[in-house]
Order: sequence, then structure tokens, then C-alpha cells
Amino acid sequence: MGKMKDKFTEEQERLVNEAVEAFIDDDYQYQEYLNTLAESMGYSRPKPVTMEETQAQHDAWWNSLTEEQKQQLYNDQEELFKLTIEEMNHECE
Repeated sequence: MGKMKDKFTEEQERLVNEAVEAFIDDDYQYQEYLNTLAESMGYSRPKPVTMEETQAQHDAWWNSLTEEQKQQLYNDQEELFKLTIEEMNHECE
């Protein structure tokens, strides 16, 4: 009985390992397919975005806003902050 149990356990481990390897392989192949498809449609692989680029985009967006829009964003953020504090206080009661 012990040898059959060991054999069964080994077989189950082998099947699980095969399934995991197949999944990983499928995921890799699918990503490669998407990359090839994107390239064939004229899209290149995206390059990583640097912090400087992100900051420059944010600064450009911020500078494009009017003073009224900036004030509205500030007011909305303050209101959200107050509501969050009220919710946390209510949960503590």
C-alpha cells in the first residue's frame, strides 16, 4: 500500500508541474504573440517611462490649467479629505 501511495503522489506532483509549466509557457507565448501583432500593426514596444518624463508631463498638464481649474481641484481634494476623515471617524464609533 505504501508503494502505491508514493507512486500516486509522484504522479500527481508530475501532473501539477506539467500544468504549471504549460501555463507559464502559454503566457509567454501569448505575450510574444501580442508583441508581434502590435509590431505588425505599426506599434513598437513601449519604452519604460522615466520619472523625469512623468514629471514633465504632469507639469505641462498643471500649467495648462486655469487658476479656476486649479482652485476647483484643490476644493474637490479638500472635500474628499473631509469625507474620508468623517468616514474613518464613523467606523471607529
